[in-house]
Amino acid sequence: MAVAATVGGVLSQYVIPDSWVPPGIAGLVFGLFLAYGIGFIAFFLAFGVRPLRNFARRNGPGAREAFRWYGIFTLVGLLLAILLIMAFTVIEPHRLATLEQKETPVIQAGASNPLFYIILSVIVVGFAEETIFRGYILGTLLTLNGTKNWRVHAVWTSVLFASVHLYYYQTYDEVSLIYYAQIVTLGVAFAYAYVLSGGNILFIALLHGGFDAVSFLSLAAGGQDWSAALHYVIILLAAIWALYLYTYHKQERDEWDGHPEVTAEHWPPQPIPQVTPWS
Repeated sequence: MAVAATVGGVLSQYVIPDSWVPPGIAGLVFGLFLAYGIGFIAFFLAFGVRPLRNFARRNGPGAREAFRWYGIFTLVGLLLAILLIMAFTVIEPHRLATLEQKETPVIQAGASNPLFYIILSVIVVGFAEETIFRGYILGTLLTLNGTKNWRVHAVWTSVLFASVHLYYYQTYDEVSLIYYAQIVTLGVAFAYAYVLSGGNILFIALLHGGFDAVSFLSLAAGGQDWSAALHYVIILLAAIWALYLYTYHKQERDEWDGHPEVTAEHWPPQPIPQVTPWS
């Protein structure tokens, strides 16, 4: 029921008449409530904050796992996008023109004040979406059922996460598969980081917000299309940092790594107070 309330709240934005939406900031707040507030309230009433108990704990493994899986799966998403572009080039090349001719409603809204939307992405959107989809939806599944099949839950919840971004299909039709492939792999990356860090959400929320903010960087720079290149430079640096953390912090890795096969009673894992990750 909580998942249905979450999905219903997000999708309601696509059917509510424009005349019902107040103008200006009030309209933005109304949209954020539909997208995030309904789902958050539903899960909070049903499960409290138990799935979020390690939101900003276990920050050592939280940082390492977030950067590691973000780097790996974003590159996987990029590869899938390239393969899909090649497929469309062969089968229906005329459809690729929509990628340049159209912009999503989110980008159109951000064009009026890109700096505001950059800040909104980092401070609100990343934290709200990771709290709901990884913390509550995935975390509650693990709390109730244990983590034996956590990878299956990581995948289907990431598909659910991608599917509520309906505006991509409305804008690009079949070509939106290129974007959805990257959104699903991004969701899987954050799900892996959430589970293997023992429930840390802080770092995946920051990375998620940064990922969304990149879309508005070129707008803030006066239309210069360098944001995509900057994004993949960040990914490369993240992968290098993750490799460093994984290689040179063996003690912290051994003691702080998530234990995906724990029972439901032990999820999320409690913090380990005797370990200082960065010592």
